[in-house]
Amino acid sequence: MISAPRSRGRPAFTLIELLVVIAIIGVLVALLLPAVQSAREAARRAQCSNNLKQIGLALHGYHDSYRTFPAGGWIPSAAFPKNARMNMGWAAAILPGLEQRALYDALNFGHPYQDAANSTAGHTVLSVYLCPSEPRTSLWHRATGDPFDYADADYGGMYGPRGLRGPGDVNSPPRGAMIFNQCLSLAEIRDGTSQTIQVGEAPEAINAMWISGRNIFDQYKPINARPAVEFGEELTSQHPGGVHVLFADGSVRFLKQSTDVNPLAALCTRAGNEVIDSASY
Repeated sequence: MISAPRSRGRPAFTLIELLVVIAIIGVLVALLLPAVQSAREAARRAQCSNNLKQIGLALHGYHDSYRTFPAGGWIPSAAFPKNARMNMGWAAAILPGLEQRALYDALNFGHPYQDAANSTAGHTVLSVYLCPSEPRTSLWHRATGDPFDYADADYGGMYGPRGLRGPGDVNSPPRGAMIFNQCLSLAEIRDGTSQTIQVGEAPEAINAMWISGRNIFDQYKPINARPAVEFGEELTSQHPGGVHVLFADGSVRFLKQSTDVNPLAALCTRAGNEVIDSASY
């Protein structure tokens, strides 16, 4: 009797070999994740920079039409008790330059943004005003006393430096390129448009809503310091090592978190007559 040939079984992994393979895969994943995260952040930074470039083009388009930039915000005051664009600001004024003419036309500039007539328009989320690196639980919020939720804005206008160089470094009258109730021209930015911050990343602020006339801020602390007393109204971002800013010439730069307060304060003024070395920021 001839017996059938015995089939040779496929050798199996030993427990040790399996553990080695798992360990190798774990090491590869650990090496790969930082690279993936870095690539994603690089893409988010590029998108954030592009947002500010679009904002810069819209601001200069506004200047071409009106010979001035928009005011940082039009708010009622003793000098302007019945402002023509009550409680709205620069981010609402440049909507046509951001291809948002229909949204602009939907705004009722004769009423405050808090009025019900502006509630629907103010609730509209605009990706150009949002930094993709900013973590958020919602795309809307409301300032104290607001009756409705309004769409966020992660970029605010520069009102000027306040106390950066010490207690005597006051910001009254405001020295920035975006101030209340006054439309500034290129000629009034005497420090040079390439050395004057016009708009910067300032998310999480109480008034960080594109429709709000108070979406401007003064710089009180170094970059990314996030002082609690300022309610987040400072140059801050979730980008490692610094923050994007839009200069008045339309260029976008990444300011290092290590920038000293003296050149930072100089960049926040429009007519301070400071001499700034570009290597300092």
